[in-house]
Formats: sequence, structure tokens, C-alpha cells
Amino acid sequence: MVTLLDKVRETLNRHAMLTVGDHVLAAVSGGRDSVALLKLLVSLAPEYRLRLTVGHFNHGLRGEEAEGDADFVRQLAGRVGVAFASGKAAKGLYQRRRGRSVEEIAREERYRFLEATAAACGASRIATGHHRRDQAETLLLHLIRGCGLEGLRGIPPVREGKIIRPLLYATKQEIEGFLRREGLPYREDSSNQNVRYLRNRIRQGLLPELADRYNPQMEEGLARLAEIVRRDDDYLQSATAEILQGWDVRTGAADPFIPLESFRSLHEALQARVVKGLLEACPGAAGKVGYRHVEAVLRLCQRKATQTGRLDLPCAMTVMKEGDILRLRKDTGRQNRRVMDGKGMADKAYAYPVTVPGTVPVPEAGKTFRFTWTESPGGQGFREVPSVVYLAEEGMIPPLVLRNFRPGDRITPLGMRGTKKVHDVYIDQKIPRDKRGEIPLLADAGSVLWIAGRMISERVKVTGRSLKVLKAEMV
Repeated sequence: MVTLLDKVRETLNRHAMLTVGDHVLAAVSGGRDSVALLKLLVSLAPEYRLRLTVGHFNHGLRGEEAEGDADFVRQLAGRVGVAFASGKAAKGLYQRRRGRSVEEIAREERYRFLEATAAACGASRIATGHHRRDQAETLLLHLIRGCGLEGLRGIPPVREGKIIRPLLYATKQEIEGFLRREGLPYREDSSNQNVRYLRNRIRQGLLPELADRYNPQMEEGLARLAEIVRRDDDYLQSATAEILQGWDVRTGAADPFIPLESFRSLHEALQARVVKGLLEACPGAAGKVGYRHVEAVLRLCQRKATQTGRLDLPCAMTVMKEGDILRLRKDTGRQNRRVMDGKGMADKAYAYPVTVPGTVPVPEAGKTFRFTWTESPGGQGFREVPSVVYLAEEGMIPPLVLRNFRPGDRITPLGMRGTKKVHDVYIDQKIPRDKRGEIPLLADAGSVLWIAGRMISERVKVTGRSLKVLKAEMV
């Protein structure tokens, strides 16, 4: 019979989680999984000649109950003869969320504590108690939020060569059986019953429902999916890195570029990876590049060799198509610089991403914009209503952005074939020079679509064939 200790030993060896003589910081909350983890590491310590330290973090969310957990773990560490270190979340931490969830902040703070404690005590590994059900829950969580292959990797067995998950292939039942046989006490975390947290709703509702009504082996299947995706994703990451290295694109490189002729010969899966890698090579952009940014750049790459184009992306990144070259620039002054109106200085540059449906305040112009999708409005789409316009979705090249004037901005006025400089439109309409930088422009990856309150582009004119229409209102 294969014991839990045997399974953990096999996991450690398969993923090279430990080397003989390692100092391991075991993350112990006091719950069943982390208590089992500590006991297993203590049992394996002579075999691997391990030095162990217990790390316990109080998230500051459960008052006296959490203080009791800390006392329990401190006593547990003392009984097994292991050094103990603890930390606690700063007071008021969760009041400074800035749109992030409590779960996300708590997780970040816990890992920050573990990293700092490992550095302080000289631990080369940090062991956590994640097991197979955690893996299944994580995959469902990522699917619900929307993810690509990176999200379907789930929880990796080893992260950054330092954080290890020896219990990742163990089931909850195996862990509970081990605790019973060993007679090990543990603490119950009352917050695990709080359905305010999405993971708890998945744990208590969705995953059992899928297992009961659709597939009794759902947990195993999701864990297997994570394993398969992890291998495939590792290959794609390696292939992408080789391609970028061949084009001499490195993290932090000044003005990196890729040759579009070679780029277009790649499979579309690699094209998306290459674009993501190019963007993430920009300092400060790692982890901030999303699906819509990659798709916008891919659309830019598909334009003809004679066409140029430009995208302003987060983290002050600017992507430019120049003939058969795609170039990336980091403009550190983009958020604060003052923009030229062609003759003199205008107001500070501003740019706000547009999501539909959504509302975008533009304090620089003293206006708020509302965006919704609608069906073709028929004749009213062509009315002269300065504050409300209808734009055909099929003519757009996302992403959309509300911003003020940039040198070189052009628009195709209604009824015209060619483009016209926005600067010339301002002159024709006798707009004072000092007011031009305040006027909001709705633009996409190609050009300006709407000079708010004044003109829309022929490119997005609504016709009888338009199936999806953007209604933009300025209030």
C-alpha cells in the first residue's frame, strides 16, 4: 500500500523539490493540510538531512481566533523541536485595497512574509500545504475569471525554484486519514465557511455540484488538466524565448523590434506568445499585459506593409508599425508631458481606456462619457446631435481610448475618402489654440473615430448593414 509519506517522497524526487541539506521554511497555518505537511517534513528530515523552520502568518482578519491559531502553531513547533517565526498583517491593510479583493491582498502579504522570513533564517525552500483539491479549485477560479493557458497551469509544483508543494498530488481524504492515524490535532479556520469569498463558493458549491451531477472524478480530471497544460505551456514559453532571443529581444532592451515578415510565418499560437513576450520585455510591464493588449497588437501586425500604425498601451508602452517592422518604445514621460497642438503648447496629455458598456469621466474636459452597445439606430445614427453619436463596430480596430490631441492625429470626415489632420479640423472650426488640448478624442488603433461634439469618422459610419453599434454619449 502506497502511504502519504511515499507519495510525498515521490513528488519531492519527481520535481527535484529538495536537495540534501536544505533549510526548509514550512508555512503552517494550523489547519489540517499544513499540520500534515509539517509532520511529513519532520519524518523526512533525517533522510534529506533537512533543517526546518515553521513560519506562521496572521492575516489579521479573525481576531482572537487567529491569535489562538498562532499559539497552537507555536506550541506545535515546540513539540516537534522546530524553530518558529511569526508575522501579522499591518493594521488598516485591507482598507487600502484600491479595487483589489481581501483574498488577493492577504495572499500577497502572506508570501511577502514567507519570503522575508526565509531570507532572514537562511531557508532555501518554502513549503506550502496545497493539495489536489486546491489545484481543482484554482483551475475553476481561473476559468470563471477568464484565463489563457497560463491560468490553466493552476498551482505549479515548484515556483521560482524556491516555493515547493509536496502535497500537491495528495487528496483531501489521504491527508485526513494521515492525521487520524498519527493522532494529530489541527485548527479549523472559520473563514473557510464564509461564502463571501469566491474560492469558498467554489469549494462548497460548484466543485461538489460538478462531482455529484456530472463527473465523480472531476477533481482528478482538473488536476490532470493542470499537469498537461503546464507541460505544453512550458514548451510554448521555451519556443517563444528562443524566437525572441533570435531577434535579440531582451528584457530591458532599448527600442526592441521584431521583423514582421518572419513574425507572420509563425503559427498564430506562437504569434500571440511572441507579442506577449515583446510587451512583457518592457520594464515594469510583466504581469500587466492582458488579452486585449495582445489582440490589439496582433491586429496592428496584420496591416499591409505600406500601412503604419501606433498603439498607446499601459505602463507607458508605445507600439509602432513602421513598414515591415514592429517597434516598442517605453515613454517614461508620457503620463506627465505636455502635448503640442502643432503650433504651441496645449494641456497635459491624458488617456483613458474605454470598456463597453462603461462610463469614463474626463476631468480635464469637465465631461463624462457613457458607452453602450446597441442595434443599428436607423436614421437617427446620422442626426447632428453633438453629444450623442453612433459608431459601427465593424470599422473599429480595438482597443478604444479617450484622449486628447497627439501630433499626427488624423480623421476621415464623413463623406470623404482620404484622411484629414485633426489639427486642420481645429483650424477650420476656429477652435482657440489653448482649448484644443482639452477636446476629448475617441480613438482606436488606427486613427481618431470621434472628435467629441464635432465630427465622426467615415470609417465607423453606421449603415443598414451594421449589426453592432456603439452608442457614445457625452454628458
